[in-house]
Amino acid sequence: MGKKTRACRFWVVGFGVFLVILVVPPVLAVFYADTLVEFWWYQSLGLGFYFWQRLLYNYLILGGATALFFAFFYYNFNLASRLLRVRPSGSANFFLRLQRKFKWAAPRNALVMTEQSCAPSDSGENRRSWQWLIINSRRFYVLASLILALFVAYPLYHHWETALLFLFAPSAGIADPVYGLDVSFYLFGLPLFRTIVYELLLALGILLIILSVVYYLQLRELSSRHLFLPPGVRRHLSVIITLIFLVSIFELLMQRYLLLYRDSNTPLFFGPGYTDMTVVLPLIWSSMMAMVILGATVVLYINKRCSRIFVLISTFFLVAIIGLNQWGALAQGVQDIVVEPDELARQEPYIRNNIDATLNAFDLTEVEIRPYVVGGGAGQANSGPGGLELRNIPVWDRDMLIDVYRELQELRTYYRFPQVNSDRYTIEGEYQQVFVAARELDFDRLPPDSRNWVNRWFKYTHGYGAVMSPAAQVGEDTKKWFLKDIPPQSDVGVTLEQPAIYFGMQDLYDVIAPNALREISYPGKDGVVLDDYSSESGIPIYSWFRRAIFALYYRDYKLLFTQAIIPESKILIRRNVPSTIEVVTPFLELDSDPYLVITPKRLFWIVDAYTLSDLYPYAEPVNRGLGSDPDSSMVSPIQKEFNYIRNSVKIVVDAYNGDMTYYLADPNDPIARAYQRMYPSLIKGMDEFPVALRAHIRYPRDLFITQMQVYAKYHQTDPDAFYGQEDRWMFPRVSREGEVQSLLPYYVTLNLIDPARFEHLLIAPMNPEGRENMRAIGLVSSDGDNYGRIIVYSFPTGALIHGPSQIDALINQDSDIAEQFTLWGRGGAEIHRGKLILIMVNGIITYVQPVYLKAAGNVAIPQLKRVIVSQNGKVAMEPSLEAAFAALSRNE
Repeated sequence: MGKKTRACRFWVVGFGVFLVILVVPPVLAVFYADTLVEFWWYQSLGLGFYFWQRLLYNYLILGGATALFFAFFYYNFNLASRLLRVRPSGSANFFLRLQRKFKWAAPRNALVMTEQSCAPSDSGENRRSWQWLIINSRRFYVLASLILALFVAYPLYHHWETALLFLFAPSAGIADPVYGLDVSFYLFGLPLFRTIVYELLLALGILLIILSVVYYLQLRELSSRHLFLPPGVRRHLSVIITLIFLVSIFELLMQRYLLLYRDSNTPLFFGPGYTDMTVVLPLIWSSMMAMVILGATVVLYINKRCSRIFVLISTFFLVAIIGLNQWGALAQGVQDIVVEPDELARQEPYIRNNIDATLNAFDLTEVEIRPYVVGGGAGQANSGPGGLELRNIPVWDRDMLIDVYRELQELRTYYRFPQVNSDRYTIEGEYQQVFVAARELDFDRLPPDSRNWVNRWFKYTHGYGAVMSPAAQVGEDTKKWFLKDIPPQSDVGVTLEQPAIYFGMQDLYDVIAPNALREISYPGKDGVVLDDYSSESGIPIYSWFRRAIFALYYRDYKLLFTQAIIPESKILIRRNVPSTIEVVTPFLELDSDPYLVITPKRLFWIVDAYTLSDLYPYAEPVNRGLGSDPDSSMVSPIQKEFNYIRNSVKIVVDAYNGDMTYYLADPNDPIARAYQRMYPSLIKGMDEFPVALRAHIRYPRDLFITQMQVYAKYHQTDPDAFYGQEDRWMFPRVSREGEVQSLLPYYVTLNLIDPARFEHLLIAPMNPEGRENMRAIGLVSSDGDNYGRIIVYSFPTGALIHGPSQIDALINQDSDIAEQFTLWGRGGAEIHRGKLILIMVNGIITYVQPVYLKAAGNVAIPQLKRVIVSQNGKVAMEPSLEAAFAALSRNE
């Protein structure tokens, strides 16, 4: 019988183990498939360690904070438990016996109880089980401490990066003008300290409430038997109350630093002014002193039973000061009576602080201002550019060029050019500006009957090749190409060894490559050419375990049974470059214009990334009041409110295999350096930047737009001029396609910094605010040692320099141009005028505008038909730039 029982037990245990092995892994896989795929993906990018850092850092911060708060709560609950179990001795016992015998009131220092008095009595004490839990059950207050610690520490789970940035942050090397603290304190320390203050007040408040309730209920119970609490209870509560007052004083200290972000003086200037520093700041100091006095009187009242009148007076004193601080009429009265009658003199040092801080925060302290000597006056012949300048004047508008690329070079329905980028290359020994675009895959453009499961996963996996064309062109000439067709062809020596594009700007589907079915590479002369993905990057998928995980991940059982997967197969996921970068590094803000670079080996994407903050002291934010209608807010293409920006990181992504590398472009930025210390394996130095790509680094347009918006106001560095805002600038407003738009900075490749050197520049014409004439031209270089060098050509305030909208009006009023447009319109063609481009040619302000025609019909390919050139208020339209400049000379 015993043998049968043991055998039965053996089979039951074995069957149970079998069920566990059979059931548990699939159940775990269902819950953890996403995490596992996420880890494999990071691992495929060489970022496995970074994945664990991002995953564990927040739990480490939460765990550390929970441990500290647990120790805090546990110590206090344990202390309370010991205080409630104290056995009196000596005179305390004597006074208790006297009290019971003669019913006397016990003296104040005999506020004690016996250990036996804490135990439940036979007369219904079981109804008060909470006493036993608090006093005698360690398990209870361990559990309570853990729950409260998790509750209080949880906000740090969402602020873990703030805590780590503070730990890893370097010094910024710049002190604020009021308190003399390093700017890094405001960028990293201030937000963390405010979070800690909130959590400490929450923890202390919860603890005080719990202890007060416990001690009060115990006192009521003891009072019914003429017993009293021990003196240690008062000391314990006094310490907690003292800590609450100390933390509150620290919060008031933080309020001093928050003054540097006051906007009470806007729109005149940002930051604290005379009233804030002479009225509000002293009131904050007074509040701190009142808080100290009130805390001392409360503690004395609890322990020494001093008169309540001192507590009431101290409370009134604190409330009165806080009320004065919150009473807007006081500050407004000082503003009206003291400041406004002599505002400039009162506010001058604070305006200067605002100007200096804002220029520092937006990296505008090194702007070079050059007075522009206006040429081309009376008696001076109109001047035309040289051959190299002509080759770099971008008469093709990239917004119009995209239509040309799509009509002439997509070649198949499943290809798509998402965007066109401006760049510069050395073509046949000449450094010139070009436009570049990637021919990417768009699976959704296939015919519906071709959009099946096999094609989606295995056949249509990638785009193919790129196109390149010069920025300049002679009107009516055939479109010239530097790189075109499939496979890529070039007549000027541009080579591309690996043209396949697996990662790009399109929202591409996840695919499996290589595979047994082989991938469609491109349409050849003798049919479709097949190819195989040949990189080690990607997530291996051949094993049954990985197939099962991915089948769960996609909820697609076909992945488990398909025969198209081979041992070399890899699954390629997250193939949209910007969204992938946002997943990997959500703490970086991306530029809106990633650009393609063609190297002899393969294609690469370069993405500019920014570090932002809204905590730079005294600096005015851009996009302030975003979503409302601010009167004087500076506007940035980056849709966030911030008052500090750096283009700190440049990211290179291989278009073939998705390899992603981060480079620290601005080692002076404390935020980027903090992240580099936090993730040492993530961000490399610029000395490791690939040589083949270095010549194509460009200054980001979104950053320059933001900087020029700020500089339009803050170029007035003299407080007197800034106060008057007499010379504030704005981007010109021009009419285009029937809609008024701002003329934002654009790329040109000209010799505007050094006449002997052509550089890829961003150029920004600026008008006086509210006027249409030209006031200044800002430009920044993207090349070599001049990278990031900002130069502003300032025109004399008394000279008339035609602005873009005025030139636009002159073009509209020109009878010859109007007659030609009318003639084309009669033939049914659509006339499109491109972007009005301002350049400086031989010291003369010159405007160039391309004119395109679209023929009537279903297929409308924009054709560059004419070029309009304007100098000194004269306008000419000809088929080429050379002819237009010649026509201007004849009209002189």
